[in-house]
Amino acid sequence: MLFENNLPFLVLKVLITFVGTIAMMASTTHVRIMRRKAISIAVLVGYAVYVVLSTLLILYYFDYEHFLRVFIFTISCPTILLLHRISGEPFAKLIFMQATHILASLYIAATVTLLNTALHGNELSDILLRLLFYLLAVLFDFRLMRQIRLHFVGIMQKGWGLLSLISCAFIVLSVTIALYPEHYTKRPVSIVMIYLLGAVIIAVYFSIGSYLSMQYGRLQSEQNREILELQLESIRRENAELEALEKQTKIMRHDLRHTLSTVATLAESGDTKAILDFVENTAALSEDMPKPHRYCSDPILDATLSGYFASAREAGIALETSLSIPDVLPVDASELSVCFANMLENAIHACMKLTERERKISVRCIHTPKLMFEVTYPFQGEMPLDKKGNPQLTGSFRSIAAFCERHDAVYSFTAENNRFRIMVAL
Repeated sequence: MLFENNLPFLVLKVLITFVGTIAMMASTTHVRIMRRKAISIAVLVGYAVYVVLSTLLILYYFDYEHFLRVFIFTISCPTILLLHRISGEPFAKLIFMQATHILASLYIAATVTLLNTALHGNELSDILLRLLFYLLAVLFDFRLMRQIRLHFVGIMQKGWGLLSLISCAFIVLSVTIALYPEHYTKRPVSIVMIYLLGAVIIAVYFSIGSYLSMQYGRLQSEQNREILELQLESIRRENAELEALEKQTKIMRHDLRHTLSTVATLAESGDTKAILDFVENTAALSEDMPKPHRYCSDPILDATLSGYFASAREAGIALETSLSIPDVLPVDASELSVCFANMLENAIHACMKLTERERKISVRCIHTPKLMFEVTYPFQGEMPLDKKGNPQLTGSFRSIAAFCERHDAVYSFTAENNRFRIMVAL
């Protein structure tokens, strides 16, 4: 039952469908927060008013089936453009994600209509069912799909154009089967075809998810390999330091008998000043002994920091470090190590383009009231930023952003006075 003669009900149904779809989209899209909340509210309210007015006009001059045939152009496309304006997602990726939500919304709306018809329900039962289904869909998106986007979708940089075409083609095919030559509720065969197409859509998206999972696994393996290489290099450096320390200890142990003999001789002579001077010189020599340096208690993170700091020193980069890292990390040590590795690798690469006098990296970290760390370094030329203020670069910067979003961390990328600053607060 479509209740085509009940205009207020139809407008309310469209508004609920619109709000539910927007909520599904927002749950998996990183939306840039506008500077003024009033502007954000005004934009959303204004767009909702546009949806209501455009729906009223189409329903008044035409009919509900005509509205269903053109809603993609009157509501869905402007929604995607609006989200593109307030998010930093690449356009092709955004189309794929939001077209997927539109597809899900189409099937939710169709299922509610068919279920309400089968139960011989009225307008109120249709509204309640619609609210329930969209609430469950939003919760599902926020609990599961958001994590999938952060873990898998964020790693893929190319190929979104083709994937978005697949999603858009499914939308066109679904609308065509459902509404041509007449509404699907009037053609039982179309209902079967709609859900058979749904099974095909699920199979295709399962294949896409499997591919993204494989890509994510490869990336994780590559990052783990880099961390293991850093650990191995750190172990080699520590072994070299320990060997030097052992040699120095042997020399000092060999000289200890002569040192004590000299002190005893000076003591017999009663020359107190000579004894103090000799002891002071001996203590100064012991300070020259190499000492292994550890930046934190976690071996994985310590290996990462040691490896990149050593690489920076070998490249002639001045380091300014102030690190206070807790024994118990708030996130997995491997993930945190990858985040630090990306930050330091970017800093080293940027410094290598500068003269030796300009090369300087500052690394600071505190662990109270929460773990916060930042890396600051100079850069050459202009660094292009996107709408969110993030650098328009691929790879490591997106990896840092994905890490922060996975753990609900606050992060910022700022470029000012030819110095770039990356800040993360967990």
